[in-house]
Amino acid sequence: MTMQTDTQQLYTELNSIKDVLQTLQKTVGRLVQAIPPRTLTEHPHIVRVNGVCGGRPIVAGTRISVRTIVERTRLGDSPEQIVADYPPLTLAQVYDALSYYHEHKAEIEDEIEANQEALTWVTIRSGG
Repeated sequence: MTMQTDTQQLYTELNSIKDVLQTLQKTVGRLVQAIPPRTLTEHPHIVRVNGVCGGRPIVAGTRISVRTIVERTRLGDSPEQIVADYPPLTLAQVYDALSYYHEHKAEIEDEIEANQEALTWVTIRSGG
């Protein structure tokens, strides 16, 4: 009788574990679907993510664009200063973003120009 009770209890516990695992599997499935697909580049720290920064190249795991890093260097900031101002970044990521820029100069220059035009339009429209 005790062995039969132990076996029944074991089956009950296994069924509970099975239910928890099925719930977990459904939750993970929903989370995976919620993650926007990303496109890797030839640079280990630079990706494109649909719906993030218009799909423009960004530092993986952040919303910091290659354009932002390039513009900061043009303002005179060193890579070390950029890392200090953007704590999620590492020096490797900043240098990789700059390397990406040099290999895709026309693309990033077009982004910089478009951003400048948008800024000018907003400034004029707001009376500034």
